[in-house]
Amino acid sequence: MHNHGAVGLPLGFTLLRLILLGAVTVVAGWALVRPFAPAASGLSTRRAVTGFAGIGGVVVLLIAEASWMPPLAAVALIGLLAVPPALRVERPVIGRLVVVAAVLATVAAGTWFAGPPSSFAYITLMAAFVAASWLALCPPTAMVRVVGAALGLTLLAGLGQVTIAGQLATPAAGDPLLTRVALGEGPVDVLVVPHMPGWNIVHTTDAPLAVGNAPNALVPAQPRDGTTGRWALVWLPEGRSDLWLDRAGTRTTVPVDTGRVAWTGPDVRGPEGPDYASAVLAAKLTGKRGDLPWPGLTEADTAALRAEVASIGGPFSVVADDSRRAAEAEAVVREEAARLGYAVTPGSSDVLVLGGAPPPDARPHLAPWLTPPDLTTPEARRYAQTLSAAFPGATPSRSGLAAWSG
Repeated sequence: MHNHGAVGLPLGFTLLRLILLGAVTVVAGWALVRPFAPAASGLSTRRAVTGFAGIGGVVVLLIAEASWMPPLAAVALIGLLAVPPALRVERPVIGRLVVVAAVLATVAAGTWFAGPPSSFAYITLMAAFVAASWLALCPPTAMVRVVGAALGLTLLAGLGQVTIAGQLATPAAGDPLLTRVALGEGPVDVLVVPHMPGWNIVHTTDAPLAVGNAPNALVPAQPRDGTTGRWALVWLPEGRSDLWLDRAGTRTTVPVDTGRVAWTGPDVRGPEGPDYASAVLAAKLTGKRGDLPWPGLTEADTAALRAEVASIGGPFSVVADDSRRAAEAEAVVREEAARLGYAVTPGSSDVLVLGGAPPPDARPHLAPWLTPPDLTTPEARRYAQTLSAAFPGATPSRSGLAAWSG
């Protein structure tokens, strides 16, 4: 279901991240050291600082994928970053004006731009690079030194903010994503399956929230029968993007990278999706990739169903969902019932449940994959304990235990 030759860490984004770290180090270091330097910066130093600031500002623009930023603002930003490295002499008046304009633009942008929650940190980084670049053209007066040091601290703080928020993370492209984010009243665990282009299951801890691929495309995560936590279906595009989460008006984003290879397995919107996600979650907790076979009817399941039919006797009815496993299981059940001479009659009080929910007044008999796993072995207990710590509220499942042990 996965093409291993086409997934992995996004090298281009990793390179951008390294360039950003280098640019912040050079520009912030220069700005913080300058108050202690006795002389003005020479032409070579100014060009180095303005050059790194220009590269850093453009890299921030690329990392932010700032489609939320007005085009004219992006053009102005690039222009302001490109000019200082080309100037050979100091421009103190222009430099001071640009610094003031950059500060005002940062404050205004935080209110005007309808970007992701990290947009203010990105804008702060861009503005700080612009201001530091032009400030390098000013003589090192006391005020210039103080402002420069403040810009150095701003660069470090902005980099720290986007790092803590996970915006510089590089999730493995095309592999199910498991992460924990701070949102509202407490942390929220998030599982994205299969984390590939197209429809994806988003499984979260049991907290009222909405998820989506854009701030105006959020859908509520809902409980599902027979499962724990909450579930939503979200369409994700190719490559890097953001998964939005909203909890009581507080929003955050999770970086995702679905890669370029489409999911070739069954439709994750089907009834077997949560069972598959449970197995994927267990596999991720062992440190493995999430490449797992789709849930299917096993030989052990077939034997258990035949034994269950013999145990129930007759007559009984069958309840199934529209999954392939349930259809195959129903064929086995009816064949075994016919062999034993038991009637399969709708409305019977005994109900063999292969999927879905039985009538409220029925005596249900659950298919093997719907029954709780045996947690009496040491390995099973380790699975349950690890699951509880990593994804609070999640209930161990048979598919999860099989993935954990397998």
